[in-house]
Amino acid sequence: MEMLISIYAGSYRGKLEVFVHFIVSVGCVIFFLGMAGMVPGVGSWLEQLVFPVFVAFTFWGGLMIFGVFGGLSYFCSKFIPTLNIYLLKLFIICVELVSVLSRPLVMSARLLINMILGTMVVYMMGSLFVHHGGAAMLIAMSSFLLYEIGVCFFQSYIFSMLLSMYMEEVEWVK
Repeated sequence: MEMLISIYAGSYRGKLEVFVHFIVSVGCVIFFLGMAGMVPGVGSWLEQLVFPVFVAFTFWGGLMIFGVFGGLSYFCSKFIPTLNIYLLKLFIICVELVSVLSRPLVMSARLLINMILGTMVVYMMGSLFVHHGGAAMLIAMSSFLLYEIGVCFFQSYIFSMLLSMYMEEVEWVK
């Protein structure tokens, strides 16, 4: 836990240093919810459509509100490029807005799809083990379960790293 906190603490300055424990806690919660989905017959909250979308929109919306209250002109200036061509400037502003507005959908879709696919493969391999058995199937099932534990860890790490990157973009003006 201390290692995760030190990894995230190195990337923050200013007012965002207080959120390091929050980011690590979010990553741990996502990891443990993913691990709960590995239990046969138990549906994890990460495999439901509502939970990942709610979590991603809540955190992203909170970051956007944090950025707006930190200085509206500074927050909006990140969307406006310093170009002389007016039409190109309008196009880039639209692309940047679409990029920022699609972030929670991408975060939630990445989390949801990976967790659902991993659980489906674990269930299918479990049913193969029940019908066919054998030591080779047990080894394959165990190795894939270890792989899924790694996927849970990396999904939680990626989700929390994306949150921390989005947080760095909205830091208040000093």
